[in-house]
Amino acid sequence: MMGEREEDDDTEEAWLQLRPMEPLPSQCCGSGCSPCVFDLYHRDLARWEAARASKDRSLLRGPESQSCPSKLNPETFVAFCISAVDRLTKDTYRVRFALPGNSQLGLQPGQHLILRGIVDDLEIQRAYTPISPANAEGYFEVLIKCYQMGLMSRYVESWRAGDTAFWRGPFGDFFYKPNQESSSEQLPWSYQEKTRFGRLGQDLIKELVSCCRRKPFALVCGSAEFNKDIARCLLCAGLTEDSYFLF
Repeated sequence: MMGEREEDDDTEEAWLQLRPMEPLPSQCCGSGCSPCVFDLYHRDLARWEAARASKDRSLLRGPESQSCPSKLNPETFVAFCISAVDRLTKDTYRVRFALPGNSQLGLQPGQHLILRGIVDDLEIQRAYTPISPANAEGYFEVLIKCYQMGLMSRYVESWRAGDTAFWRGPFGDFFYKPNQESSSEQLPWSYQEKTRFGRLGQDLIKELVSCCRRKPFALVCGSAEFNKDIARCLLCAGLTEDSYFLF
């Protein structure tokens, strides 16, 4: 009787060790990703509960993916090798990641990726949008602004060519179409309050800059004249030349 009870205790302890761990708040990037890390946690928890009830550990694995292991996956982080790190300003970096062969990342305008980092044994996740052309072959690039007290900034500033970083994605259900007319109600809810429609002028830029809780970093992409005009507006709004990047 004692031996059987000890065996039952061991089995119960083994199942508890297999129980998925709930993510920390720092592991959610707050960008409304689908699936979110908490969605994945609840999915894995449901699998664990079903497997435990039926005492069938094979149910923990779920359906096997048939995708290439080097291909982006919204549910699983995939390793990418850093091929170059360029410091553009004192706190802004352009980082290039290698893709297998001449493959393409396959993102559409409006989509983003999630980066995972570990700082002081704390896992953190943040969203970034690649800036490389959609048809770039064999690589993708990300522009990252670092902050003095930022946890992910500490992780990014430690990067060197040859290091490995982990990404998952793509995310984003709002796809950009040239000359598309829309309203804020059609945007993801997290973007509605911060999105403005209309002509981009000095007054609107001042409004956008003033409503930021901390000094923003602006990315400007357009014709040479457009970039020149927007840079002038940003300077008039109180930003400095190291607070924007002209493509």
